[in-house]
Amino acid sequence: MSLVDVILVNWNDAEHIPLAIDSVFALPELRADPSFATIVVSDNGSTDGSLDLLRERYDGRVRILENRRNLGFGAGVNRALAQTRSPYLFLLNPDATVKAGALSELVAFMERHPRCALAGPKVYQADGRIEESCGEFDTWTGAFLRSSAWGEWPLFRRFANGASLRAWHYASQRRVDLLIGAALMLRRSVLEQIGGFDERFFMYHEEVDLARRVADAGYEAWFVPSASATHAGQGSSGGRGVESYKQRSRRKYWIKHHGRLWFYTLSAALAGRYVLYGVLAWGAALLARRWLAR
Repeated sequence: MSLVDVILVNWNDAEHIPLAIDSVFALPELRADPSFATIVVSDNGSTDGSLDLLRERYDGRVRILENRRNLGFGAGVNRALAQTRSPYLFLLNPDATVKAGALSELVAFMERHPRCALAGPKVYQADGRIEESCGEFDTWTGAFLRSSAWGEWPLFRRFANGASLRAWHYASQRRVDLLIGAALMLRRSVLEQIGGFDERFFMYHEEVDLARRVADAGYEAWFVPSASATHAGQGSSGGRGVESYKQRSRRKYWIKHHGRLWFYTLSAALAGRYVLYGVLAWGAALLARRWLAR
């Protein structure tokens, strides 16, 4: 049995997934000990020749699970979780790559921190900029400000959800609420304890929901910059319908973890700000008309 199962959920991403897999095979820790990690592709019914490509290119060195249809990211991970046994799982997007020592650094950190259930590396964008890979759990006020233009106003910016992390340098270890799932190490025992990913989240917010349940169970999430990865972004999704998926998943998350009253009052407040804008515009127009009539 390997120490880490590297899981890639694939759906029609033949263009990127070989780069992701090659980056794992190129890791010094795997070159020194090929049994350190097993690579598993959970394929969600790809029709672009991905599976033929993987079989030909890797000749049995990559384990392939065929799900026959697009189950979504969380369900794809759960299928791999059920078919593997390593104590750690590393989720890697097909459009992401890992850099030297990434897996060994994350495993070593988690071995030293037994309450850590989620550990994420420093993530770079394709152009070399640091990606905002950490987040904070929503508060009502923070969610309102982050979901509206008000969160960009200097007076309110520091109260918006995730404000402190957007100003952070991403250079030191830090305990955080949540981490993006593009490159993420998980402790299997905790994942099995809380029941894996909630498959109601087809795409987006599934890792936020997981992090919330990890925290509720008394475990921790950490950012570990000694490990690093690169994430191109939107590989399988390709940008098609992304915003609608995000909105639906965000709504499911808010209702699940905060309740309908929380969600509907937030929705009412977000809609109500347009009424306020209308009233202010009407008042300004009335004042302007009176001034011009003098």
